[in-house]
Amino acid sequence: MSLTGALQQQLLDFQSDIFCLGNQVGKQSLTLTDLCDYIPGSVMIQDLDAMTNLYMNKFGCDILHQSSEELTSLGAEYFRKFFPPEELLAHKAALTEFVALNDPGKVHSFLQRVRPDVDSAYGWYFTSSRLIAAPEHPSTTNLVHIAVPVNTLNLAGFRIGTMITHDDYIRRNFHKYNTLSTREKEIIVLIVEGKSSYEIATLLFRSIHTINTHRKNIIHKLEVNSLAGLIKFAVAFNLV
Repeated sequence: MSLTGALQQQLLDFQSDIFCLGNQVGKQSLTLTDLCDYIPGSVMIQDLDAMTNLYMNKFGCDILHQSSEELTSLGAEYFRKFFPPEELLAHKAALTEFVALNDPGKVHSFLQRVRPDVDSAYGWYFTSSRLIAAPEHPSTTNLVHIAVPVNTLNLAGFRIGTMITHDDYIRRNFHKYNTLSTREKEIIVLIVEGKSSYEIATLLFRSIHTINTHRKNIIHKLEVNSLAGLIKFAVAFNLV
């Protein structure tokens, strides 16, 4: 599927909405039940390790013509039944890598095709995934997906925006946050805590030259020129 500039911006805006929504769930300002009933899209919880679908909201069940219990009973067959086999391995590999990062502050997004049965045409969906603790399954690696038909992104964004206190700062700067590596986020936290380059190098077992290079890259990516600006960014994106 070729992406126009307008669609790319819609996808980035929606991804920032999901980031904010995940923060609200993490703070227990919203529950997964709130999400499931209100978003015009599929909300699902999956155990990627066991390749099992743990939960699907009504919207998703209606799309796939199955109940949540029926989808759970499919086990790994769930993935083979509704998604193109030639795309499934690539999506699974990317999601496995994403889960291995174990970063609840990161959002993984991708375009995928879905169909309810072999007689139906595939439809395009934009899916965003986050690691969000689900009290119902505390012992599993829970991956929460929100999949929205591409042609309803604006509606989904509006619905999410009414559920959360959406900080315009986050939307304006989400693309910068998305460019940060895990190491750079770690260094931002240490800088905000007042650590010097020498102290950071000692803590991370890296040379001062490496740490200073990371600092320069962070400043370049975030376009901040003061500690106050860096602190504002770190607070907005729950790094501290």
